[in-house]
Amino acid sequence: MNINFKGKVVLITGSTKGIGKKLFTKFKSLGAYVIGTSKTIQLKKKNYEIIKADFTSSSSTKNFIKVLGKFKKIDVLINNAGINKISHINNINDQDVNNIINVNLIAPILITKEVSRIMMRKNKGKIINISSIFGKVSKEKRSVYASTKHAINGLTKTLALDLASSNILVNSVSPGVIQTQLTKKVLGRSGINKMKKEIPLKKLGKTEDVANLILFLTSEYNSYITGQNYIIDGGYVVK
Repeated sequence: MNINFKGKVVLITGSTKGIGKKLFTKFKSLGAYVIGTSKTIQLKKKNYEIIKADFTSSSSTKNFIKVLGKFKKIDVLINNAGINKISHINNINDQDVNNIINVNLIAPILITKEVSRIMMRKNKGKIINISSIFGKVSKEKRSVYASTKHAINGLTKTLALDLASSNILVNSVSPGVIQTQLTKKVLGRSGINKMKKEIPLKKLGKTEDVANLILFLTSEYNSYITGQNYIIDGGYVVK
């Protein structure tokens, strides 16, 4: 299977860390012009650019969407940016609630609204929403995060129906516990070892695993899959 994205324009939010960074690198290596986002970096090169955007801020999100208007086409959108705050429901503050909802749910809705209009000009496109296993199962101290991921899965289904007539395919991907710096920071070594015991495959996933699935779903090899949620978690949720 020879996947390439030559001549394609790919937009990935949250593209400087973890899964987003791996996706950014992969798409670029396969010939795409890649647009990424970062809270701190703004730069433009021959075959990619990174746009500064903070999706916790509604004004920053609106400014980012205005910038998207300059692109004549966007072939692939990956709503990857996401944040979490692990906290008991009685302890989480209003600002954290607002930030998580703004980044994980409001921004994907508004960005998809604009990008889908661009895709409709070509009557073709692929959209991936990065969800989570916590949109399927849950865990203590993740009430707001889990709420947004359940919502993203519902959004994906509705977008697939809304955009089907324009030949725009929309799917979500739900990673389990993936080897990233954030995972190390949140769980620590003991937490990671505990999680490995709970995962049937007895190991964490790699960003490469998630990226490869997304590459297929956004490639020309996928012309009929839409409205689906793909869980990639080493068997964690089937226990």
